[in-house]
Amino acid sequence: MTKARNWNPTRRDVVRGIGATGLGAAATASFAPRAFAQTKKPVNLSFWTFDNPQQRPWVNKRIKLFMQQNPNVKVDFQWFPFGDLGKKLSVGFATGTAPDGFVSQDWFMPVWLDKGLLAPLDVKKLGYTSYDTFVADYAKAFVDGATKDGKVYGYPMWFYGYCNYLNTKQFKEVGLDPAKDWPQNWEQLGEVAKRLTVKDGDKFTRQGFKFAMHAAQWTMIQFNPILIGAGGKWFDDAGKCIVNNEAGVRAMTIRASIAQKYGAEDPADSIATNPIPGLDFLKERCSMFFCHPLPISLVKAENPAMAEQNYFRPVQYPGFVTGKGISTTYGFNLVINAKVSDEKKETLHDLYKFMMSDLVDAWRDAAPFTFAKKTGWADNPEVQKFPYVNEIIKAKDEGVFLPRSLVFNELADAMHRGVQKIMLTKADIKTTLDEVAAEADRAAAAYKKA
Repeated sequence: MTKARNWNPTRRDVVRGIGATGLGAAATASFAPRAFAQTKKPVNLSFWTFDNPQQRPWVNKRIKLFMQQNPNVKVDFQWFPFGDLGKKLSVGFATGTAPDGFVSQDWFMPVWLDKGLLAPLDVKKLGYTSYDTFVADYAKAFVDGATKDGKVYGYPMWFYGYCNYLNTKQFKEVGLDPAKDWPQNWEQLGEVAKRLTVKDGDKFTRQGFKFAMHAAQWTMIQFNPILIGAGGKWFDDAGKCIVNNEAGVRAMTIRASIAQKYGAEDPADSIATNPIPGLDFLKERCSMFFCHPLPISLVKAENPAMAEQNYFRPVQYPGFVTGKGISTTYGFNLVINAKVSDEKKETLHDLYKFMMSDLVDAWRDAAPFTFAKKTGWADNPEVQKFPYVNEIIKAKDEGVFLPRSLVFNELADAMHRGVQKIMLTKADIKTTLDEVAAEADRAAAAYKKA
């Protein structure tokens, strides 16, 4: 067992690089449990996650089923608003009250690993014969964020990409066939969005396309594949932020063009919230929106007619090369606090293995949220019957990850402010991206100094 570093972080130390956003997650399951934990001595665990209408109830149920089969194990299960979990964990690590186990959003992993706050996992206790068989069973982009120096620190849960969601009724209203006329490059996105736009004088009654403007992480998620597709990177090999280079300017020009060139969007007109980032789309205030997989239950709750008549569908992002669009991907890990006892670590392994033991059943309640695991679910007939499921899986398989950075929060906040300046005040793109890059570099220097 690797010994944790003797490091006592302050809250400020841990908060750096930690953030949160209203991102979609998954599911509930209802299959008969089987016991994994063999120890008979009483074990009391604490476990934290974020609140979400789909995922949190599923996690809660699996924990209850595990305790029923293992009466010697008691789990103090707590959950917090999505935006508060990182803050709660940072305070917990700084004060010695962090939980024994928790769900970590993947973009937090660099900070946990840099500070030595997570215990390595024993993949054999999770049902794998070796490190190699474990990593081979999960998407590489996700594994890269959950492993370090040949050791596994995160047990992957959900992992998914974004799609371009279309209102197919509105497409047909303007004479477009959603199956054939969906935009496959950025120029097509602008032209199609312009055609879908409806205005009453100077006021939009329907925006043709909508970029999220409500949260920094959504700014990152939606801009990330545009930057990568343009040939850009967030950081060079030396760690310097280069979002302000020629590729970055090109990408931001594309990002701004829907409003500034095609007149198909009002960046200041939105009802989006962290709990429901796609609310403009669900309420039919825009015709297209880049979004995580949309649960039918959410569509039904916000727009029963859209759900009943099934006039929404996912397609792939547009690309710089027609038909070669990519989107952002991200996921969630089950992790273990490095400072807990060996007995608790072993029991958490058993709990995590039990929680993730039947992905098809989890899909039954989690759909359309996809998993990091490659095997045991995607080709199942019950999964395959979900509308457009292979579009959703393709977005996951071909997407690009968010930048893994120890100053992700600072970068996201700077980028969000920059996008606001560009979109709301028409600030110069190159000058604004210079400011963003400089702010990210200052944050990185401060982190290294600390």
